Formats: sequence, structure tokens, C-alpha cells
Amino acid sequence: MRTQSRITNNNTDFKETIDVACIGMLTPAEVYVVDQMPDWNAGSLWKARADFISDDAAIVACCIKKWGLSSGLVCNKLGNDISGQNVIDELESLGVIGQFIKDENLTTPHEIVISDSRGGRTYVWDRREDLLSTMEVADISVIEVAKCAYADWYDYPHNLTAIKEAVHQKIPLLINIEDQYQNFESIKELVRLATWVQCTPNQTNNSHRRDDTCRQLLKEGVEGIIFTGSEEGCMWATNSESFAVKAPSIDLVDANGAGAVLSSGFLYGYSKGWDFEASCKFAVSAASLQCQEISPSALPVERIIEVSQGLETVRF
Repeated sequence: MRTQSRITNNNTDFKETIDVACIGMLTPAEVYVVDQMPDWNAGSLWKARADFISDDAAIVACCIKKWGLSSGLVCNKLGNDISGQNVIDELESLGVIGQFIKDENLTTPHEIVISDSRGGRTYVWDRREDLLSTMEVADISVIEVAKCAYADWYDYPHNLTAIKEAVHQKIPLLINIEDQYQNFESIKELVRLATWVQCTPNQTNNSHRRDDTCRQLLKEGVEGIIFTGSEEGCMWATNSESFAVKAPSIDLVDANGAGAVLSSGFLYGYSKGWDFEASCKFAVSAASLQCQEISPSALPVERIIEVSQGLETVRF
């Protein structure tokens, strides 16, 4: 009996440049949208639901491809089951490049998200060691020909092989560290490998000042920092400039995945050769408009650009 089924994307051509190579966990997911989170031992009606491919690296890869650029994905293996096959079929239909492997010794993971009308969310996910460890031996060929790369802190240290390849190839790398700057010692190795980092304010602990965090990260050698601020948009900081892009007014539906869409927008702009202000404005526009949809979405580029051109930039 075969213990492993290997599937390689038929669109794979590593002789051509890939715009964005993404490194991270791959899992099918579903989101349920409610008016408010139910109390413990209580229930709630859901208003809408949707299936999507998660985690953030996979969301970025899908968004980049839907916006008309090329993307690659370095990820974990999946189970040799229907869920795994469905994920692979969707990635291949989109044209995301990578080597996607089904293993009969694994079960495909799954993620469930509950998102409320105030922009909050909670989730349960399946991050077993037997799945995560398969990232350590994943095919990293897509990185060699990429313009830039993306990775997440929560896949560390299993994503280190692929991250170090990006550094070795001198490929600009965006690492989303979210609020882990508060636990700097645990992610110091990641920060020192990153070209840019993306940070998210901790919603329950405001003891870390944003400016202090930026100074600390820049001191470690990071070239640029995207500090997201939900409805406040984002702040961009380097050693030579800093500015904030204000978010547009929206009718909030589902904020799940907005951070990954923002990452996608920034890397889209970079891949197109835009300056950092234009890239940040596109990123804020894309993430904001996504919050009016259910599940992480790649809305039409023309619409995102139209909204981005009206966003205010405040320089410090």
C-alpha cells in the first residue's frame, strides 16, 4: 500500500519569477458571523457563514493570485482525505504554485472561526506537531525565484528552513509577528531575519507604546514596520520616515482575515514596484473593504485602488 500521495501543481515553472512566495500552515477553514459572541454554555444564531483556505500565508497566496500576480506556497502536508483533496483542488484551480502533498498517515486539519459585528473573533484550530513538522521538509523551490516572501510568527520554528532560504537568496521578507513584540525574546531570531515586520496591537494590554516598539524593532535591523490599527488604518515606520494611513469608513461585517489581506496588499504594491506609501494605502483599502465581506476576500483591484486614492496620509 502506498503511504503517501504526492501532487505537484501542473502550473509549476520555477524558471519564471514568482511575485510572492508564502510560507506557512495550510488548512481548510470556515467562518460563522454572529451579532455578538454567545455567553458560555449558551448559543447564538449565525447570520452568515463561508468556507475559505487558511492560515494567513495561504490567504496571502490566494489574494495575490486573485489580483493577477503569481504566488507560491511552502506549506505542511495534508491528509489523504476529501478535505485535503478539496484544498489542493482549489489551490490548483487558482493557479497557486507549490508542491502539495497528501499523506495517508495524516489527517487534514480544520479551523473554525466565529466573528462578531464589532470586529471581534474567536477560533479553534488544529495545529498538531505531526502536521507542523512537515513544513520543515517542504519543497522550497518557489522561494528561489520570488520577488518577495511572507511568513508568520506562529509557524516558528517549523518555518525556519524556508525563511532562511529567503534570507540566503536575499529576497525581501515580511514576517507578521502580530502582538508578539511583547514577548520579544521568543521571536528575536525571526525579527533578525525579517526585512519588514507587521505588528498588531494587543487588545488587552496597552503597556507597550507603539513608538517604543518600532524603535526596538528598527534597532534589531528591521528595515520597515507595518503597525496595523484596525479602524485606524496602519502606521509605516523606517529609520528615515514614518506615516499613518487612515482607514475609510465601512459597514463592518466580518474582520476575520483582515490582517492577512493587509499583508497581501502591501506585498502586491511592492511587487508592482510602488513606493511604500502607495503600497500601504492599497493594503489599508484592501483590508478595510474585505471587512464588508464574509471571509478573507480579494476584491477587484480597480475598486481597491479607487478607495486607496482617497485615503489620508499623515506624516510624523
